[in-house]
Amino acid sequence: MSFEAEHILLQNTFLGDLQIRYYGIIIVFAMIVAAYVASRLASSRRMNPDHVWGGLTWAIFPGIIGARLWFILFPPIGLTAGCGDPNSTAVCMDTAWFFQNFFNTTNGAIAVWNGGLHLFGAVIGGGLGAWLYTSRFHNPISRVFHYIFLPIAIPLTFIGWVIEAAYNRVRGEEVEPYSIPKFEPEFPDEGIPMLPWLDIAGVVLPLAQAIGRWANYINQELYGVPTGSTFWGISIDASKRVGEYSSLVEYPADTLFHPIFLYESLWNAAAFVVLYILYTRHKNRFLPGDIFLIYVMQYSVVRFLLEFLRIEIAYIPGTMINSSQVGTVIAFVVALGVYIWRGRDGRRANAAAEHQKLEPTPVQEH
Repeated sequence: MSFEAEHILLQNTFLGDLQIRYYGIIIVFAMIVAAYVASRLASSRRMNPDHVWGGLTWAIFPGIIGARLWFILFPPIGLTAGCGDPNSTAVCMDTAWFFQNFFNTTNGAIAVWNGGLHLFGAVIGGGLGAWLYTSRFHNPISRVFHYIFLPIAIPLTFIGWVIEAAYNRVRGEEVEPYSIPKFEPEFPDEGIPMLPWLDIAGVVLPLAQAIGRWANYINQELYGVPTGSTFWGISIDASKRVGEYSSLVEYPADTLFHPIFLYESLWNAAAFVVLYILYTRHKNRFLPGDIFLIYVMQYSVVRFLLEFLRIEIAYIPGTMINSSQVGTVIAFVVALGVYIWRGRDGRRANAAAEHQKLEPTPVQEH
């Protein structure tokens, strides 16, 4: 079976000067689907589903920053091929180059719209944003942004007040005086417990990844070494290949490569099903936060193994060590260590009681 990326969708579509990439559409769709499922899971546990959308809003911007920063710190070999070779005509786009050309709108550090994002950085940055949302820092940060955007909010709310006042006068109703928008926090000053939300994230993140990996398909990226098969693999345009595999002499146009994006997508889909069952049917066997740790461990294993098939590897600068494999090993060891430590002295026997402490209690009907 051959997967031909160009048969799926056009690479881009245009609305005037606005360019909309199918890559971005798929990523946004993945986030919305995952957030919707998360909100349903939250509702089933009497948790406020609005926190899902609020947390997602807080996670997007730091997630993009984290994804870009990881990519810059550990650029793939396709960008660093010309580094250290005085005879090479390729530009050495290493970490230093990105920072030296920070504001280059084509390939510089700021040019996130031209690609160059990494999942690990997105999870770290997005996780930081989600933590800030649930923490006691939520209201202080919201207050700062309230006053930053107040100069914009005042004229907009004033225009709205004028329209409403005119409408009320026509109807002969009382017109209330205009007032400057005030910061009135509705979020608890002490924040909200994060562990129940981590478990929900551990369930829906594989779903988002399973969908989002098809964005890599559209861009003809996240592929591996040639399969050596005439029926299994994905065909990659020569312009999308890196290193020795860009040679059409050694690797003709009909060469099929391992569709790593597909392997990971299928694994993540299966992981979502398993974690969903654990959360909805067996949650009381685990402490709050355990399901997220299981998500981290299982993904670390599959990502570590798939890296052996990848072509465009991102090495730790100055070494031949795969940065993604190092990251997965660290993540797995930490997650496993925390999982074992939290279960000491048979604490999981009281997991149901731990969940009850953190989740809202049902309202008694009279």
